[in-house]
Amino acid sequence: MAGLLEPDAALDLALAAVPPATRATLPIGDCLGLVLAANAAASADLPPFDRAMMDGYAVRLADAGSTVEILAEIAAGDGSVREPLAPGQAYPIMTGAPVPSGVEAVVPQEQTRLDGGRVSLPERIRPHANIVPRGGECAAGQSWAAAGGLVTPMTIAAGIGVGATHLEVHPRPLVAVVATGSELASDPRSPGQIRDTNGPMLAALFQEAGAIVHRQVVGDDADALQGCLAAAAANVIVLTGGVSAGTHDEVPGVLRALGAEILFHKVAQRPGKPLLLARQGRRLFVGLPGNPLAAHLCACRYVIPMLRRLAGFPWRPHTGRGVLRSAAPANSERTWFLPALVEAGSVLPLLPVSSADLVRPHQANAYLRLEPGASAIPAGGEIAYTCFGADAWPR
Repeated sequence: MAGLLEPDAALDLALAAVPPATRATLPIGDCLGLVLAANAAASADLPPFDRAMMDGYAVRLADAGSTVEILAEIAAGDGSVREPLAPGQAYPIMTGAPVPSGVEAVVPQEQTRLDGGRVSLPERIRPHANIVPRGGECAAGQSWAAAGGLVTPMTIAAGIGVGATHLEVHPRPLVAVVATGSELASDPRSPGQIRDTNGPMLAALFQEAGAIVHRQVVGDDADALQGCLAAAAANVIVLTGGVSAGTHDEVPGVLRALGAEILFHKVAQRPGKPLLLARQGRRLFVGLPGNPLAAHLCACRYVIPMLRRLAGFPWRPHTGRGVLRSAAPANSERTWFLPALVEAGSVLPLLPVSSADLVRPHQANAYLRLEPGASAIPAGGEIAYTCFGADAWPR
């Protein structure tokens, strides 16, 4: 559409505007769900000693087939110094216990036979059987986790095992959500007031994407909005409302007054034509329309990929093709992103009343893309979809 930026070009500009992901060294217990920013090297051997892998007897290979003397048991956590194992002897040993010097294998209990204070060993014993040598899992100084990997509960366990107390990661992005409009209220009591639905919705979307979110409402007051934006300590400031062409649409002017560079304003799409992106240093400002469906689409299609890139995650959402349960309508001159419910390969378009509609589209988990001038697709036809929400984003 002449004079408007195409949706794919807008997405490219939005992603290109994202600065390199920041790095932070955080306590390992605070890193769950974050992406490693650097390779992690072990500071200690794992295991820290030769470790028995099962309950049994610590023995010498030369005593295979013999009946040997049983010494004092070695339990897990036993830190006492033991004499090196001599010929004709065996230490009873528990899983996880340190293996003394001279031991060449651990024979499982079920492969032995007790004979008074002695134990009979099998005829054949495999060298190093059931023993993990010191550093056998990971030696001190060895890289145990690669940059770009996701920190999972098992990553935390492995890190603690090799002596890590902190990890270098890409921290969660900080997002400020600013809903604009003097009509907004959490508990409307005056004529003309409406409930602020966009602020909570956007905060929930960005939290679901892993961001730390702060939220506030600012009335139609340019000075108040400028003060709010100047003070916002966030990587990305997302505004909703105030970006169109009305008398009280203050956002573009306020951003210019702050010295921000407006990268684009208005996209050839519906809903969400007034979408705006601006940059001030490392801070990004995204102006979303005030209509809820438009705000939702723009958040899912543009803002969340930006946040994921900022946090070091892959940003492309899951896409697929399914069979229409009801017809997809024809489209006019702007790319139309239509909410849909995708279940087991079937696709149900959820035609909204308007871009202010909330009730019917709330069931959606995907968007359909209808190109300008596209013909209607009847029920039973195939259509492509793009998922949104937690299941849309690969880890």
